[in-house]
Amino acid sequence: MLPMHLLLLLFSFAIVMQSVVRGASSLPHPGCPDKCGDVDIVYPFGIGPGCAMEEGFELHCNKSQDGHKNVTYFSKLPVVDISLLQGQVRMMSNIASTCHNHSTTYLLDFHGTPFTVSEKENMFTVIGANALAFMAGARQSAIYVIGCLTQSSPYKNLTAQEGLCTGVGCCQVALSSRLSYHNISFSDANASDENASGMDGERHCRYAMVVEADKFKFHTAYLNATNFWDEHKGEVPIILNWAVGDKTCDVAKKDTASYACRSSNSYCINSTSHPGYLCNCSEGYRGNPYLSGSGGCQDINECDLNPPPCPGYCINTQGSFFCQNTKNRSFSHSGTAIISVGLSVTVVMLVIAVTCSYLIRERRKLANIKERYFRQHGGLLLLEQISSGQGTTFTIFTEAELMEATDQFDDKNVLGRGGHGTVYKGTLKNGTAVAIKRCISMTDEQQRKEFGKEMLILSQVNHKNIVKLLGCCLEVEVPMLVYEFIPNGTLFQFIHGINGCRSTPFSTRIRIAHESALAMDYLHSCASPPILHGDVKSSNILLDDNYSAKVSDFGASIVAPTDESQFVTLVQGTCGYLDPEYMQTCQLTDKSDVYSFGVVLLELITGKKALSLQGPESERSLSMRFLCALKEGRLMDVIDDHIKGEENVGLLEEVADLARQCLEMAGENRPAMREVAERLDRLRKVMQHPWMQRNPEEVESLLGGREPSVAGVEMVSSTTFLTMEKRVGLLEFGR
Repeated sequence: MLPMHLLLLLFSFAIVMQSVVRGASSLPHPGCPDKCGDVDIVYPFGIGPGCAMEEGFELHCNKSQDGHKNVTYFSKLPVVDISLLQGQVRMMSNIASTCHNHSTTYLLDFHGTPFTVSEKENMFTVIGANALAFMAGARQSAIYVIGCLTQSSPYKNLTAQEGLCTGVGCCQVALSSRLSYHNISFSDANASDENASGMDGERHCRYAMVVEADKFKFHTAYLNATNFWDEHKGEVPIILNWAVGDKTCDVAKKDTASYACRSSNSYCINSTSHPGYLCNCSEGYRGNPYLSGSGGCQDINECDLNPPPCPGYCINTQGSFFCQNTKNRSFSHSGTAIISVGLSVTVVMLVIAVTCSYLIRERRKLANIKERYFRQHGGLLLLEQISSGQGTTFTIFTEAELMEATDQFDDKNVLGRGGHGTVYKGTLKNGTAVAIKRCISMTDEQQRKEFGKEMLILSQVNHKNIVKLLGCCLEVEVPMLVYEFIPNGTLFQFIHGINGCRSTPFSTRIRIAHESALAMDYLHSCASPPILHGDVKSSNILLDDNYSAKVSDFGASIVAPTDESQFVTLVQGTCGYLDPEYMQTCQLTDKSDVYSFGVVLLELITGKKALSLQGPESERSLSMRFLCALKEGRLMDVIDDHIKGEENVGLLEEVADLARQCLEMAGENRPAMREVAERLDRLRKVMQHPWMQRNPEEVESLLGGREPSVAGVEMVSSTTFLTMEKRVGLLEFGR
């Protein structure tokens, strides 16, 4: 009897755990539709006035295009189903296409709504022969651009595979988190019908979309004619995350009038994919946590389950149940007590034994998983190199150490989020402040194999203007990197913050530019092997206690290719800084970093952002606006007013000319980073020369109204000085 009793008890708990996760829909209040077509309408969503919690949750019920049935819509997107527990909605999204001379783009905008695109369930997918498509996305004020290029049979040994999206005829790219907007478009580069002639069929179309990963399967027939479009009727499913408001649970609970978790048997959880929170029913209850009373979370009657947890002895209680044995009432009180104590002790001992066995097995399983991840990420190679004396200052941290340093990766310690991961501030046991970066997942096996080797290379990078990589954690699925902590934020915040860099003198801006150029020159020329940063921008340049520049974020960096066969099919970077040549060829070079640095240089002398969604389209790109002004002789119209002045005109023209050279469309026409650093160094020395430090009016009065001279050389303006410097060399002239 004892083993059977225990088995029934364990089975009942399993039934309860399964029943807890089952949700039931309830009407928000009488009169509001609870269904439209095949979709159950559950509060906080609603159809009609007063039926939804707030404006962003309003849905519409209209006839389908064929007029046969009703369809639920949000804006113009058909809704397939709604999940209260997961905080997700499945909708149908349009497909962008290009066929022959006809091309369509697709824009999806969720600004001002509770929705964002789920980065875990969806993938940016491109189908077609030699198709190159881009997706520009927005999260708050940040702009992200990803691209995907498919290949076709004209290349040797490249054949599309049925059911597999491997880059041949079909490619997929993971999304960034919390995107509220995205725009999909095609590029003409490498996508002509002539290049697609290697595929079978006479008509060739290309498609790009954000699609639910589990609902998409590639077929080679999609590469011919319009099979894909005809099969899906121009729409594919997409998963959206949603949440209530933009506050955390702790803050939302303080405002009882607006707090959305209305049921007394519910609890609040912070959303991990969207600002705001979600509600769930407490354990032992199911229903709608956003409603109060009978429409909210109701008790689960475990005794009515099939089968019940203890047939004939089950007694239901609010949120739970218990089993009572009523057959053996003839037992004396003492006998019942002895049996109860014996059963209790036996059960406790059995539970302890099972628990210990389970914990030991799970601990071994976890250790094996950590060891496998450690090997996958190149940990053995790192240990071998470190033990041989290469990279002795590099530390391999455990997951427990980094969790303790960041208080379990608490959101209050987040320093920033980007396309390559999230950065947290942490404090090690010895009191050292560090920045810990949790990278995005690496799906490619080759990336995992090369990770340890690349980390060793970065650990040996030692330059005063590059953020030092102190160590990494490899025993987790996604590696974590540990950098030195830089306290004064980013150059982007310094330039475009509340007060910007209005009071910052021109000399300080040139110093920051020079220090950044020195760091980039070190990566290109002194690192062994050379390193290409790949995402140079003002938000990846940090400022230390003395406001000295520190180049950071090597998430998009690669070791310089050694031959032409090493190329990438995914363009990475930030819109506004991307090298146009890189976007066309998908080949990252040192001149790509030079172009991006030229944009940073423009930010320093203009005080404007690299990309602005405001104003005319021709003025949204800072580089295009600058080049147009330079061509039309209107340079001073775009220069920051706070650094304009007669004494700076020549210097500003020199910096502008350097920026122009960095922004040349052809990479071969751009200067190397070493040349950029040397020119900035010469400009700094001009500005530091005693002639440039004096007030011209004071000098004139001291010398009786005549032009001053030093060592028999007449005092000249900065413009004349720079002209002479070009002719005879600044270092020799300044001696």
